[in-house]
Amino acid sequence: MRALLDLVRENGAAVQAILVPVQELLAQASKNLTILDPELGEEELIKSVAAELAKVTARVAENSERR
Repeated sequence: MRALLDLVRENGAAVQAILVPVQELLAQASKNLTILDPELGEEELIKSVAAELAKVTARVAENSERR
């Protein structure tokens, strides 16, 4: 999960082209991965995924408004 977050952060331009799939991937990970479960997971990782999902969601909304 950390490697995925690093890739998303390091490859902003490439991610811009595939925002919706990245958004869906992060949302599914948040729902299904035990490491991201609020009761069982790592607090820092949970917050990192939530923050990245919020950024990607904002970019998706921003792109939708432009169209």
